[in-house]
Amino acid sequence: MTADESARIDGLTGNTTSVLRTLVLSDLVDSTSLVERLGDQRAADLIRKHDRLARALMQQHGGREIDKTDGFLLVFERPIQAVAYALAYQRELADLGAQEKIELAARIGIHVGDIVVWDNSADDIRRGAKQTEVEGLVKPVAARLMGLALPRQILMSGTAYDIAHRAQGELGEKLARVRWRTHGRYRLKGVPDLVPVFEVGEEGIAPLRAPAWTGKAHREMPVWRRPVAVAGELLALLLLVAVPAWYFFKPAPAIAFANRDWVVVGSLKNLTGHKAFDDSLATAFRIGLEQSRYVNVMPELQVRDVLKRMERDPTATVVDRVIGSEVALREGARALVLPTVAEIGGRVRLTAEVVDPHTQTSVYSDSVEGVGEAAVLPAMDDLLKKMRGRLGESIASIDETSAPLAEVTTRNFDALKAYSLGLQALAGGRGGEALTLFDQAVSLDPHFAQAYLGLANVYYSTSQKAKAHDAVSKAVRDLDHLSVRERLNAQGYAALFETPDSMREKWSMLTKLYPDDMAGTQNLAMVLWQYDNDRQQAAQYFRKVTASQHPRRGYAWLYLGDIEVATEDFAAAAKSYATARQIGSPQNYLDPVNLPIARRDAAAAKAALAKEDTHRYPFFEVEAELRKAAIEVGQGRLADARAATDAAMAIAGQAKLEASRQRARLAGVAIALAQGDATAGENLGAFVADELRRLKDAPSTYDFSSQVHLGLAAMLALRHGDSALAARVLAALGPAADASGYRNLQQLARAAACEARIDKEVVVAVGCLEALLSEHAYYQTRVALLRAYRAAGRDEDALTTARWLAGHRGLATADFIGEFASQVPNLLASDEALVDASELELKTGRKNDARKTLGEFKAAWNSSDRGLPLSRKAARVDASLAQ
Repeated sequence: MTADESARIDGLTGNTTSVLRTLVLSDLVDSTSLVERLGDQRAADLIRKHDRLARALMQQHGGREIDKTDGFLLVFERPIQAVAYALAYQRELADLGAQEKIELAARIGIHVGDIVVWDNSADDIRRGAKQTEVEGLVKPVAARLMGLALPRQILMSGTAYDIAHRAQGELGEKLARVRWRTHGRYRLKGVPDLVPVFEVGEEGIAPLRAPAWTGKAHREMPVWRRPVAVAGELLALLLLVAVPAWYFFKPAPAIAFANRDWVVVGSLKNLTGHKAFDDSLATAFRIGLEQSRYVNVMPELQVRDVLKRMERDPTATVVDRVIGSEVALREGARALVLPTVAEIGGRVRLTAEVVDPHTQTSVYSDSVEGVGEAAVLPAMDDLLKKMRGRLGESIASIDETSAPLAEVTTRNFDALKAYSLGLQALAGGRGGEALTLFDQAVSLDPHFAQAYLGLANVYYSTSQKAKAHDAVSKAVRDLDHLSVRERLNAQGYAALFETPDSMREKWSMLTKLYPDDMAGTQNLAMVLWQYDNDRQQAAQYFRKVTASQHPRRGYAWLYLGDIEVATEDFAAAAKSYATARQIGSPQNYLDPVNLPIARRDAAAAKAALAKEDTHRYPFFEVEAELRKAAIEVGQGRLADARAATDAAMAIAGQAKLEASRQRARLAGVAIALAQGDATAGENLGAFVADELRRLKDAPSTYDFSSQVHLGLAAMLALRHGDSALAARVLAALGPAADASGYRNLQQLARAAACEARIDKEVVVAVGCLEALLSEHAYYQTRVALLRAYRAAGRDEDALTTARWLAGHRGLATADFIGEFASQVPNLLASDEALVDASELELKTGRKNDARKTLGEFKAAWNSSDRGLPLSRKAARVDASLAQ
């Protein structure tokens, strides 16, 4: 038993769990007479030696003790482990008997199958109950085999024999002395089906002969050996001859599949020579299986990640019986499914094998046939229904969730192949290539809804909202061409262009119907984080995703890292970012660079940025330049920071990424204002004019980034004396934000509107901003409040707020609004807050505190241009401290 599985059983608190295991029941022969012959003391000493011997062997071979009387009830993960233990036990028991000069022998029965396991409560254990209970049909079968066995004999069921015999090589050097015998089929009392009985043993120790019949077990005899033959038996004989021998002796299936268990789908083996089937049929098979609410299919991205951890090339490795079984065992999947397509006599034959990854043996195998290419997908539908039924799914569930593959994918194999290659490109982080392939798929089949969802995914993740909306609309137009699961996904994506309330409703429905599909949970977390700024609840949902097998859980680790940076939990953030990159998550906003920026570690930030491969994709190239700007801002190197924003604007402009270009432009304006650039005000006005035009187009472009940018621009205008420009912005922004249904947009617009009242109604402005304070408030709300407190002459409140802003650099760095649009303005405000705090400390008589605070600023900006407005302000405070 593996450590993880043992811990899972050990962790039960009264709840039962069903697992596939091997049971061993042993009984010491004539144990009662030992006491009579040896006396109490010597018999007790001998039993203690026996128990120590047995327990040492069970530990050596991976067994677990469940109960003990005259023998043991043991659980093993695999039959070969049970056999190795039983052989060693019989051998050591014989040696112990020779040492003690007394005949010692045991009977052993072995069977494999589903068992139900639970832990008794502490109260029950105090009353004498065992710690763990095991029940199930496996137990009485093993008991009957043990009772049937002769002294020193190990009997096993056909199922246990079939699996253990295939793995006999694991017995090592002892194998040369091991013998396997079949003793026919027995009817065991209380067991409805006949049980094939086999023996395993070592020559010189085991009897290696058929056991005698008992009242609880007797052998089923062939007709010709019965004393009386009747006509019915002759007829049965004829039937027996007609039935294939393999079926007659076939053991019961040795895999237990339960609702919501996971399967790995191996590489499709194409024996037809038709290359179009290579990727297209593999994708169709996976899509068909994923329709089930009963079976969980391990996503292809996750399989690729496992192959990387196995140090195998995920693009070149064939996931066959051996590799697929290892993947399944590593990830805790219950079964491996191996699909095959072949052409036999002009007919296409599709086959699916269900493999037990522990033994690599085929437990089930089904085949279907069709004539011609048009019959392939309908034949695959039939094959999938058979296989899902084999795994235990009900007919009703299969009928409810199944739709013909030709309808939920495409009848065009070239389109299906292009879509399959697009998925592979997306998995490899090649977004541009994925777009081209998805485009090709929909050009070949304009009703290929899955391919439109692929386009939407790439477009939305790179802020091309209008294109994403167009792709989603085309997918939703053909909902009948999607499976139930993908239909819910499509409706969730469509809700991204509505309101956060609608998003929550759609993603919650997906989570409810497919609880192991973490897409709904991940997107719920995104809504809470990006649109509600509810970091605490979002983190809870992200953690649920990180603990799952969701293939994109790397994103959840990244976003969790961002939240942990924002909440100043830097150690946890470091772990989250490292885990994300270890899993292999693609870039999003080059998130890991946020941590060293927040820590003011410029060297580490530059090193982290150098590790982020942008794959020359324009969106990520822009992000890289914006992170460079943030790093330089933190050192007061504003000229270098502005050069980085200029580079970001150029890249975004060439790639026609307007939202990214305007975000970079806003950062550049904020830096120019901090530099005291004479043209900065004019540039801010031009920026506002362009964003007001984009604001009018937002309902048709589905790009609301202009609202975020305008809210921040209004605040910058107010802080640099252009109240007229701010008023112009707020006149357009306020109604648009209120009508949007987005809380993040509403909060930012209201904070700017409150700040606009400082010059005329400072008391009202203070109250207005204080009312916005909560754990969901954005960093800029307190930047505005600091300005209001200083204008109102509330120095102590201003000092407290300045210290808060300086001490929450993590939030300044990772405050998510409009794709980190506020990062550069926040960092500039964080540094200015240090100077403000020092100035206020000096003003309120805290001269030592002022020196310390100013020292922090000087250490951070030690390579800055001394002519910058903030540097000159710091110099004035420094001069006052020197007096």
